[in-house]
Amino acid sequence: MANFLHFKSGLLLLISVCGMNLSIRAQDTIRAKVVLKFTPSMILDFDNTFTLGAEIPLSNKWSVQQEIGWGNSNLNVWDEKARYPDKNNWRFRTQVRYYFSNPYSTSGSWYFALEYFRKEVFIRQYQALGRQCNSLTGNCAYFEEGILRTRRRVSALHGKIGYQWLIPDRMVFDVYLGGGLRNLIVSNDDPTGQANTNLLRTDLFNTRTLRPGKYDTMPSISAGFSIGFLIAHKNGKRYLYAHNKK
Repeated sequence: MANFLHFKSGLLLLISVCGMNLSIRAQDTIRAKVVLKFTPSMILDFDNTFTLGAEIPLSNKWSVQQEIGWGNSNLNVWDEKARYPDKNNWRFRTQVRYYFSNPYSTSGSWYFALEYFRKEVFIRQYQALGRQCNSLTGNCAYFEEGILRTRRRVSALHGKIGYQWLIPDRMVFDVYLGGGLRNLIVSNDDPTGQANTNLLRTDLFNTRTLRPGKYDTMPSISAGFSIGFLIAHKNGKRYLYAHNKK
C-alpha cells in the first residue's frame, strides 16, 4: 500500500512539473445505418407533395437516397383547388451523394449529389370536348361536356451542392441547391386532340402547361431542405485523451 501511494504521488508530481493536465473522456461512437427524412419544402411547391425518403450510407463518404411523395389540390397552399379540383401529384427522386467529411456529426459536411427526378401530375377536368373535328383547320362540328384526363410527366437530371449535419440527439438537417436539365411530356385521353385545354397559355415557359405535346429540354432548378432521424448502431466506447496547458 505504501509503495502504491509513493507511485501515485510521483505520477502527480510529474504531471505538475510538465505543466500539463491530463483528462480522459469516454465517448460513444456510432455507425449510421439509415436516415429517415421528411421534406417540408415540397409542400410549398405548386405541384405540392408530402415527401418522405430514406438515405442509406454505403461507406464513410458515399450514400444513396430515395424519396417518394404524393399530394393533391386539396392540400395546396397556392389555391390550386380553385383551378383544378381533381388533381394528384407524384414525385420520385433517386440520388447518389459524396460527402467531404462526416455528415452524421454536429459539425456536418458539404456534399455533392447526382439526382434523377421524376414528377407525374394527373388532372381530371369537366369541360368542353370537340367532336368531329377537322385535323387541318382545327374546327369541330360540335362540342359536348365531359371529363378530360390530362397527364403531365417531368423527367430531370440534377447536380446539387448541399450541407447536412446532426442536431443532437439523432435529428438530421439537410439543405441543398442545384440545377440541371428537364423534359416535359403532356398527354390527355381526348382522341381528337381538340379539347379546350387553354392552348395559348404557356404557364411559366411551358413548365406547367396542359397543352399535349413533347417539349424541348430546358433548364431546371432544384432547392429545398429536409429534416430526418438517424438510425445508427453503437460501436462502443472511444476514449479521448486531452492534454490541456494550465
